Amino acid sequence: MYIISNKQMEDIISYIETWKDGVQVEEKDTRTYNKVRLANILVKKLKAKQPLSKPELSESLKKNLRDLK
Repeated sequence: MYIISNKQMEDIISYIETWKDGVQVEEKDTRTYNKVRLANILVKKLKAKQPLSKPELSESLKKNLRDLK
């Protein structure tokens, strides 16, 4: 699990969208087609994530640290 800032999340989404918009998929190029398809899925998942408030983040971190022990 990673914790990233909201700005980093926006940058990642922007980078992925820029990459997939610049890729040209040819008919028989299934590898590139699948990479673009997975990029679309990843962007949807990232956009669906909700940011945590500071109290939620603190509780979440405490819980995860307890689970690691």
